[in-house]
Amino acid sequence: MYQDITWKDRPVSVLGLARSGLAAANWLAARGARVLVSDPKKAAELPVDKLHPSVELHPEGNFVREGDLVVISPGIKPSSAAWALAHAKGSEVISDIELFARLCPCPIAAVTGTDGKSTTVTLLHHLVEAWGRKAILAGNIGFAVMDKLDELDANSVAVLEISCFQLTHTPSIKPKVSVFTNIAEDHVEYHGSMAAYIEAKKILMQNQGPGDSVVINADDQELLSWQMPAGVQRRLYGTTRPWVTAGRCWVEGNAIWLDEGPGPEKLVGAEELQIIGGHNLMNAMSAAQGALSLGVDRETLRRGLRSFSGLEHRMEFVRELDGVRWYNDSKATNPHAAGAVLEALEGGLIVIAGGSEKGSDFGDLGRLIAARTKAAVLNGGTAQRIADAIPAGHPVHLVPTLGEAILKARELARPGDLVVLAPACASFDQFKDFEHRGRVFKDLVRAL
Repeated sequence: MYQDITWKDRPVSVLGLARSGLAAANWLAARGARVLVSDPKKAAELPVDKLHPSVELHPEGNFVREGDLVVISPGIKPSSAAWALAHAKGSEVISDIELFARLCPCPIAAVTGTDGKSTTVTLLHHLVEAWGRKAILAGNIGFAVMDKLDELDANSVAVLEISCFQLTHTPSIKPKVSVFTNIAEDHVEYHGSMAAYIEAKKILMQNQGPGDSVVINADDQELLSWQMPAGVQRRLYGTTRPWVTAGRCWVEGNAIWLDEGPGPEKLVGAEELQIIGGHNLMNAMSAAQGALSLGVDRETLRRGLRSFSGLEHRMEFVRELDGVRWYNDSKATNPHAAGAVLEALEGGLIVIAGGSEKGSDFGDLGRLIAARTKAAVLNGGTAQRIADAIPAGHPVHLVPTLGEAILKARELARPGDLVVLAPACASFDQFKDFEHRGRVFKDLVRAL
């Protein structure tokens, strides 16, 4: 809820000087706050040249002034010393999303979930802009929310992707619309348990009430079991008709249908969309339901759905070489997301998977690889664990690096085949992040 806060001389400690910490520190310092920033990295590795001159910087460690408001990086784990320090010395510990939510002058439409967040939130932003409203796209999508705050007024819409890490310290956010794409096993190593991960996700809707909407994937039994806050409108979408009588969206006859109460109407055919695959039909429905909750009209919705071209690193076509099509889905950083990619593509499929460890269970993915692919090329720290989950007899090739995986996939592929990078894992064994991994993949494939 919007708060008119005076920041002059207010003491604030910011833990972490990555993108979100830098934006928060600079915004606060520009308004007269006494900002202290600390980060375990050396000063030479930090964006010191981009930091407001009044900010007090403490590199090579974590430091919090006694009694300060603390803005904590989402990358700091609950098990870490920095987390304990923040809660021991700070008067309050919040995320940059919480800071933004307290200051935001306009409605917030927020998207969270395990998979599909980035495509859904970008499409939702696209639909709002097609509607003629000024909107920002920020949060976990890669744009720091505090860098975007001053672009907003009461007639704008803030469209945010929010991760479970960011929600942990975001107690008062009250979106006009919250969208939950799905819940699958992920980030257990951060939260400590699946139950804690789910509770972190629920924070997004805990303050919603009359006049607000919650968009739920009706194919997800965990989401369907959630009790809604009093007075909110629950809107459902799924691959079959959700059971409620109104506010439902579903797939039937290779098209997306909507029923707001008077009766069903066709929104758009799957062939009209530029994004492919069953999982992208789900993303389109979730964004459509979010847009309808904001008041976007049907014709604008149809036009926006047809004109959206998708995102980098999400089922991204890279090239065709010798009759083989190559796709980059580096964003598939868990087994559930990788499985959706394998389900979406048709034809002789070779999957490149593997990366750094997140403690995931690869059992279901292994069986899907056997059922949907002609071969798996596995690399990185998790290669052997994924291989062990694939039923015996299915072609599996283990190599150390992504570059060698590409060469092996080319050797195996025949005209008419598809090669897809769907790692099912994080990227930190070989790369800075999934975007870096995806760019390297594309560069290497284009160089073949």
